[in-house]
Amino acid sequence: MLKLNQIDNKSIVYVDEAGIDNLPDYPYGYGVKGKRVPGMKSGKRTERVSWIAAINQEKMFAPLTFVGSCNRV
Repeated sequence: MLKLNQIDNKSIVYVDEAGIDNLPDYPYGYGVKGKRVPGMKSGKRTERVSWIAAINQEKMFAPLTFVGSCNRV
């Protein structure tokens, strides 16, 4: 079995995903304690843009941007 300290650091690749929602509002507000904070929230779905990329010690590669959410498939 290969151990982590036996792997060359240059061959380790990290992959991550981030998503940004196109929301015009925030899910929280500040106000006087015990008083309702009025606000408006749209019931419509908004666009989500997702971004995936891989990086190792030398460079970033395989960037991909798409509209929609990311799942394991």
